[in-house]
Amino acid sequence: MKRNTNKIVARHTAVQPVVISLWLMQLIFWAAHAVITFFSLTLWYGSAELPYILHAVLQSIVGICITFPMHWVYRRLWKRSMPTLVLGSILVVMLVSFLATIIRMQSFIWMTIAGEEQWADFGGWYFSGFFIFLCWTALYYNILYYRLASGERDRRILQVEHARAEKVKRYYAEKLASESRMEMLRYQLNPHFLFNTLNAVSALVAVKEATKAREMIDKLSSFLRYSLKDERKEAVKLQEEIEALDLYLSIEKTRFSDRLSIHYNIDEAVLDARVPSLILQPLAENAIKYAISLSERGGVITVAAARKGDNLVVSVTDDGLGIGALGAGVYTKNAFNFGGVGIQNIHDRLENIYGQDGYEMNLYNKLGEGLKVELIFRFERVA
Repeated sequence: MKRNTNKIVARHTAVQPVVISLWLMQLIFWAAHAVITFFSLTLWYGSAELPYILHAVLQSIVGICITFPMHWVYRRLWKRSMPTLVLGSILVVMLVSFLATIIRMQSFIWMTIAGEEQWADFGGWYFSGFFIFLCWTALYYNILYYRLASGERDRRILQVEHARAEKVKRYYAEKLASESRMEMLRYQLNPHFLFNTLNAVSALVAVKEATKAREMIDKLSSFLRYSLKDERKEAVKLQEEIEALDLYLSIEKTRFSDRLSIHYNIDEAVLDARVPSLILQPLAENAIKYAISLSERGGVITVAAARKGDNLVVSVTDDGLGIGALGAGVYTKNAFNFGGVGIQNIHDRLENIYGQDGYEMNLYNKLGEGLKVELIFRFERVA
């Protein structure tokens, strides 16, 4: 019931703009009717005299005068149900055809040499009139339906454009939120690193090691500039990431001296690979915190990178005691809970960039021998 009501309302709204089209339709339709009528009468009666011409024009004028009231009736029928619309329109056509035929025939008898015997052809005149007004009715409703369809089409286009605009707005809002979240994660440096570094600088100054203190400050400044640079892209070359990591580890090596050894095992063929910036530093920081600093003898940190098929494999390994709470074994990203901020940070960033299934993060835990954190994601070169 509601659907039918909506259709009736929609048809009613389509009537309003049809008035302008009605005048154009009247002009074209009845002008064509006058021309056709003139030539048909000329061919039938073999005469092109003025009375026949005037009668052809008069018929069109009569048609215009009659169809305007038809328009008024059809506007009201348009709001009704389809059966009422069809039956009502046919009845109107029959009535106006009868009236128009009487006017046309009587005027023809008065204006030409035809006599009263012309009424014998009433059926033929009525049939032609019925056909003419039926054509006019069909044209009229076609215009209404065209208006209705155009309005519905425009409405749907607006809906699609609105939905597309909302989708674009939502996309950019999500993108902005994602970028903001990524920036927050990227800048999430451990404050203990800064405190320890500044304490080490203070200690160097205290023992009059000004040169080493200055070098340490320069390295810290360069690392922080790399980390916090506003225009830094999320993705960088692996070579840039290794250089930044080397700055960080050289700062830590100043603190730990001979207790910290650093080995690099980097395939030169992957130095131009695209990697998320600051993706290795948290791993190295984690190794120093839980392996190097807890051991009197210190330890070794190994940074490796190589291509494996379509993927890039990077890893940071220490020779500490491993994670006792986990037990020995290999753990994937879905097999353990990320407890530390650094590891969780990397997990969140990789998932944000590559999707949940677009990367791998594995922990190789060897109790008493060390821990290896391995990251695997698609290999792409930086243009």
